[in-house]
Amino acid sequence: MKSIKPVYILIPIFIFRIFFALNVNLIDDEAYHWSWSKHLMLSYYDHPGMIAWLNWITTRIFGDTIFAIRLPSFIFYSLSLLVYWKLAKELFDEKVAFWGAMLFLWTPFWGFGGYVNSPEPVFVFCWLLASWIFWQGVRDDNKRWSLKKTWIFLGLVMGAGLNSKFIMAMLAFGFGFFLLSDKEYRKMLLSKWPWIGFLIATVLCIPIFVWNINFDWPGFKYQFHDRHTGESFSLMRWLTWFVTQFLFYSPGVYLLMMLSFFYSLFHFKNKKIRFLFLLALPSYLIFYIQPFFADYKPHWSGTASFFVSLIAGYLFYNGFKIKKNQILRPNNKVIKNITIGFLLIVNLFIYLPFIYPFYPKIFRTFSHNKEWNPRYDLSNEFFGWETAGKELRKIQRQFHSEIGNKPFLAAIRYETTAQTIWGTKAEEEIFMLNTFVSHYTVIQSKYHTLDKFLGSNAVVLTTDKYPDNPLEHAKFDSCQKQEFKYYREDELSRVFYFWKCYNFQGITKS
Repeated sequence: MKSIKPVYILIPIFIFRIFFALNVNLIDDEAYHWSWSKHLMLSYYDHPGMIAWLNWITTRIFGDTIFAIRLPSFIFYSLSLLVYWKLAKELFDEKVAFWGAMLFLWTPFWGFGGYVNSPEPVFVFCWLLASWIFWQGVRDDNKRWSLKKTWIFLGLVMGAGLNSKFIMAMLAFGFGFFLLSDKEYRKMLLSKWPWIGFLIATVLCIPIFVWNINFDWPGFKYQFHDRHTGESFSLMRWLTWFVTQFLFYSPGVYLLMMLSFFYSLFHFKNKKIRFLFLLALPSYLIFYIQPFFADYKPHWSGTASFFVSLIAGYLFYNGFKIKKNQILRPNNKVIKNITIGFLLIVNLFIYLPFIYPFYPKIFRTFSHNKEWNPRYDLSNEFFGWETAGKELRKIQRQFHSEIGNKPFLAAIRYETTAQTIWGTKAEEEIFMLNTFVSHYTVIQSKYHTLDKFLGSNAVVLTTDKYPDNPLEHAKFDSCQKQEFKYYREDELSRVFYFWKCYNFQGITKS
């Protein structure tokens, strides 16, 4: 295989990514993260503050536009790919770097996630950059960095990563596992520099601690306890989680990744294999076991899989030794065809519905007697909110003229609240009426925000995705529902419900 420069891969693919990102609306979590930047804080309930801080900068420069909101993610996703390429090339060669880049760009886990305004692209950049820096401090050649340089830079990058996502801490355990695995590197732990690096990272996390202390530790309780408990043992839940891994990486790649994980156990003396294996191990130990006992998010182990994917790429091109003089090489053509074919089909089914909503027509062709549910088409999640925001303001004005007092605007659930804020372009504050805990309810509870609306009327927005009745969550004298259907082309995309509610008397349901 001839040498392939990253620029030859990046330019055409990123032209497509730019076009796509600028022509598709925000999904729920994107709107949620953007809304944080309207009230800048040291940290937030769901995640630390990095994504909000970056959104605050870009939207101050370019306004509350799709371009400005997605710009940080696009920049850091691009930088992540370059660092990933460099790490793979230094550990192995350019062929493995090419393998990793293609997976990075086209697997649903990594490729599609790189579009959205979320903590992940910044976190992934810090995760990969920290891994590359750590490698510079433990490599065997004359390019090895000094302890001082390695750990000062690691402290800075780890601190930035922790201000993006708490999962960054898993990488620190991976560093520890690797250092403990070798007599030479164990000596590093006796030096002051790893601990200085740890101190630097801790100091950079002061905003997280200050915010959590001020609000009675809600972020820590949620991230380190609540979302990891509360469910009984379930083999079916784990199998469901396993299937998501199998599909989102593609069957051929994921099977090779699993083989690579076990291959690493038997080739532990290979320093490069051990490096990647041990950096992935802490996340795998936690997130591959959690679905047995608690709810999960499919992408939690995604950054650890970066490392295992590189081992898979190495095996793909070089094979592995079975006996002393026997090398087993994977059938590259079969694996390549399975991988490319699967990813091509999956990506077509991901991207084409954004151009035209063809899923309902396929469904009706094979299911004549069943009704199509718009929620089956993920692309519908990205459409309709700006239209709904205009309709909400229109209904608010009508309601105002009917009753003589301006009603406040509200929604149920954080997803709907966030999208309502986006749809109305945050012209006035939107409040969340139920007590399902989110950043909105934490802030509202801390400052007793809703008390000023006692006795007021409200217009409350819900959707067919979360068709809550406001009377199930808050006390009003009565509520009247008005339905609004949003279409894409000739297909129903989403149904919005606008509730005119009279005499707000507080939240009633937890």
